[in-house]
Amino acid sequence: MQNSQILSIFKQTKFKPSKWTTAFLLLSSMLILMGGAAVAPALPLISESFPDASEAMVSLIITLPSLAIAFSGFFIGILSDRTGRIPVLSASLLIFSFAGVSGFFLNSLSAILAGRIILGIGIAGITVTTSALITDYYTGIARAKILGYQAASMGIGVLILETSGGILATISWRMSFLIYLLGIVILAGVLVTMREPLREPEPIQNAGSGRPVDKVENPIHVSGKKTGYTTPLFEIGLVYATLFLSMVMFFLLPTKLPYLIADIINTAGPVQAGGIFSNHALLSGLFLGLMGFVSALAGIFYWRITASMHRVSVLALSYILLCLGFVMMGLSGSLLPAGIAVIIIGAANGLIIPTLLSWLMSVTPRPIVGKVMGGWSVSLNTGQFCSSLAVVPVFAVVGSYAGLYASFGILAGLIGVFYLAQYLRMKFSSPGKPTVQRN
Repeated sequence: MQNSQILSIFKQTKFKPSKWTTAFLLLSSMLILMGGAAVAPALPLISESFPDASEAMVSLIITLPSLAIAFSGFFIGILSDRTGRIPVLSASLLIFSFAGVSGFFLNSLSAILAGRIILGIGIAGITVTTSALITDYYTGIARAKILGYQAASMGIGVLILETSGGILATISWRMSFLIYLLGIVILAGVLVTMREPLREPEPIQNAGSGRPVDKVENPIHVSGKKTGYTTPLFEIGLVYATLFLSMVMFFLLPTKLPYLIADIINTAGPVQAGGIFSNHALLSGLFLGLMGFVSALAGIFYWRITASMHRVSVLALSYILLCLGFVMMGLSGSLLPAGIAVIIIGAANGLIIPTLLSWLMSVTPRPIVGKVMGGWSVSLNTGQFCSSLAVVPVFAVVGSYAGLYASFGILAGLIGVFYLAQYLRMKFSSPGKPTVQRN
């Protein structure tokens, strides 16, 4: 590309996204949920290569990116509001690839861990900008459909990254880090198919009627400046809190499912659990892949499933399903009910993420989309990082992985009851009260 062509990519312009634009947005989104955990199958081999390092230290290879994302996501969101989405996304994909693949070359665990921190910064940028670009490029039904596809791409990402990392790890643990070169391929597609969107203020909704108005009669003041828009802090905070708790529960699957399956196999004995069913590592990978596949299906059909439903009722249903899946997982004494539980959890997760993101996008003023998406990234990854911390006291009380899943199933049920109560309150409220926008 010539210099003028490169600069035109980053210049704000009215741009109609093509199917290829959508494709590379979704490919970028594929890296969000499990990008840091792509090398998880290689952890035992890495432990063998660094015998002086504890298992907890080696496990930081998986958890450190989430911590880095949590600390950097908000600031990257502000940066994308000021400098543009495409420059930040492009730089983030470069960081993702170079920091991710660094583990292939580095010879010390401390250096590998430093690279994982930088990797987290790259994933934070990808998380913020892909969500913000969906807001900038699409509206209405089209946006809802793309959000469903984004959830599906995250599920497919779980399947592809974990499977590919495992296959490469059978050659060498270093080879598993080469999966991050995928970011370079996606970057090329981003530069060819995307342009910096022209971010125009959206019409302000009249709080009582839901009708758009041309201007704000009494603009609020933030830091002494007239902003022309209101920021619904309660709704944004509620979405953040719900997402955080969802990630605390969701990350119990990749971190604790292998131990639960090992317990089931050991209890069943070598006769009942023969062949591939005696290999808990292989079964764990298959179960996680199944969860990602079901989550992807739920995302693909998200709009059809939720078209006639209120977003609050979708959340109520999703968390009740999540409760059912976790409790079934905790009570399962064999592989079949555990597999059914994984399917239910995958379906619930495929509905929760796009619903929360759609809600957040619908209430966020356009000028601060990047900042709010930065907060989304922080909540998402703080929940993932805190999952391993939350497990310790709960496990100390219940004493088993089955009890652990059942306990968090109760938490999911409480969230479901909360949203069910909110839905019933709105349904039976007086006609004069404002209603929440549908999905």
